[in-house]
Amino acid sequence: MFPRYESRPPDASGGTPVGNAAASTSVREKRQRIPAAAAALFVAALAALAAAGSAGSASAPADPAGAATDGLVAAPAPGLDLFRVRPDLDLSGYRSVIVDPARAALRRNWLKDINDSRSPARWLSSDDAAEITDEAAASLRTATETAFRERGYAIAAVPGEGVLRLSPGITDLDVYAPDVPTPGMQRYYERDAGQATLHLEARDAVTGTLVARITDSGTASEVRLNNRATSVSNRFWFDALFRQWATRCAGALGTAPPRKAPPR
Repeated sequence: MFPRYESRPPDASGGTPVGNAAASTSVREKRQRIPAAAAALFVAALAALAAAGSAGSASAPADPAGAATDGLVAAPAPGLDLFRVRPDLDLSGYRSVIVDPARAALRRNWLKDINDSRSPARWLSSDDAAEITDEAAASLRTATETAFRERGYAIAAVPGEGVLRLSPGITDLDVYAPDVPTPGMQRYYERDAGQATLHLEARDAVTGTLVARITDSGTASEVRLNNRATSVSNRFWFDALFRQWATRCAGALGTAPPRKAPPR
């Protein structure tokens, strides 16, 4: 699980292109012909456009797409980036959960970026990538079941009254050090094992009504400054990340009080 790639520093090359000297002189002459008042108006117009663009960006909604139409409202949840619950719903009535198989997806261009950074003899295949996502998904599901069981929830096999259906998932999974067997001895060291964005959707198991959504981005952090990266160490630190996240999710759903719907 979690094959390893050799990361490369960002390309520091590049320089300022040198233009034609005659063309540069012509441009300067043309600029000198622009009246001072017109130039001042031009600069003021650019400044106004920049200010308007900045204001528009600052006022953009922070919630993900669909948040305004899912019927949920934001609620506080320590350690989680986003926790939204259905208003006027008492979550204490749910004491059992069904945990669906988790889904996992790697960061966009992850496989290409890895193979671009290493020799052909050490390239990863699409099967290697699929193994990583399959193992990550299985680990996340196990962590979710364990966390909710430890929180006092029963693990249900079929839908019923008081049962939540939990659908965990991973997006933007980025394993910094995927480790696959290669000829010769290769050793690599990383500060962290990787990062991922974790999601949990909770629905009433009988009606299918959306009850809550949780989203959180995390890093599979290691303890020391530099650590040898292997498939075993990667699995260990990502498992730890998933367990921590699942524990926080179980705590958030287990303690969230009923919330009033926002006034219209």
